Amino acid sequence: MKITEVVTTPVAIKYRPEYQADRRFYPKPPEQTNVIVQLHTDDGYVGIGEAAHAPGIYGETAGATMAAVDYLTPAVVGQDPRQITKINMAIDRLSPVGNIAAKAGIDIALHDLAGKILDVPVYQLVGGRVHDSVKTHITPATYEDTASDLLDLIDQGYRAFKQKMSGDLEYDIDLIESLLDRVPDSVVLSLDVNQGWSVNDTIEVIGVLERRAKFPRNVILEQPIDGADIRGAARIRNATRIPIMLDDGIRTAADLQRILDAGAADIVSLKISRVGGIQRCLQMIKMAEAANVSYIVDEINEMRVANTAVAHLALASKAPLYTGVACHLLLESDIVTGGGVRIENGEAYVDDRPGLGIDGIDLSKVTT
Repeated sequence: MKITEVVTTPVAIKYRPEYQADRRFYPKPPEQTNVIVQLHTDDGYVGIGEAAHAPGIYGETAGATMAAVDYLTPAVVGQDPRQITKINMAIDRLSPVGNIAAKAGIDIALHDLAGKILDVPVYQLVGGRVHDSVKTHITPATYEDTASDLLDLIDQGYRAFKQKMSGDLEYDIDLIESLLDRVPDSVVLSLDVNQGWSVNDTIEVIGVLERRAKFPRNVILEQPIDGADIRGAARIRNATRIPIMLDDGIRTAADLQRILDAGAADIVSLKISRVGGIQRCLQMIKMAEAANVSYIVDEINEMRVANTAVAHLALASKAPLYTGVACHLLLESDIVTGGGVRIENGEAYVDDRPGLGIDGIDLSKVTT
């Protein structure tokens, strides 16, 4: 059995209106443009993957990803799709650094394809299911109705939130105070700054949090400063009992190792779409576990295809604090016509279907 063809399709779906008004720190376009990767075999199997993009943080775009997939295709065509490690090694020989979104899209499609051929879910390919479900966070828009939206989501069963910050310290402090005054202590509130504050800004926010009448044990500070500033992150971590999560600077195993060596994080956010696929993300999960550092298995601007891959990996992981597989719900529509990850009462589930368990995708209305 051999892979005969690699097909890429760019898809663009608009965010819901409140997210188009989002005041998050990094620029976010009104629609999300990702690339669907399909791997075809000589036996008629098709594996589906998704390359997700966050141009405001990582610079990759759909056009660049499609060119990268074309460049990497010689390492894929002609290979046995069940030999995922061998194919990833060949891809890394062609492109040792960069092209992360393209690598992720291909790797997800490889796992879906191998699962279909072997008639097992993707989670079986990465160690087997550990959990029946995993709590997922969701991201409320950062705008005038943030608190109301967050409370509505709590009513829907969500108990973990990735709340984006604006980078405007006065605005952010007011928003944090208003949310903490209304959110139950049982709800996790990760304040995701996406590198929008300085070290001193972060320490100022920490002071505000620690002066509250009741210490906010449900708060996480996520990537408050430049992702490359590991020393600054370690300084912040040593200044507070509030957990520090690092995220945006983790693209390779070497990046993660530097963070672990520096003792710069209480938690790390590990993302298939940011590190180059399921296999590479699994390696980083094992690194975090070996270092006794907590982790979440997370998303980045994903539609349901990539969100489903994240869910499979999270369900097969030893002890994620939670996962992130709800980004597709922030969009006005979805390309998946059946199957894939589902969220019930704030928990992520997948079925025992082969591969990702996605029954089909409809690219007709959203292809650009």
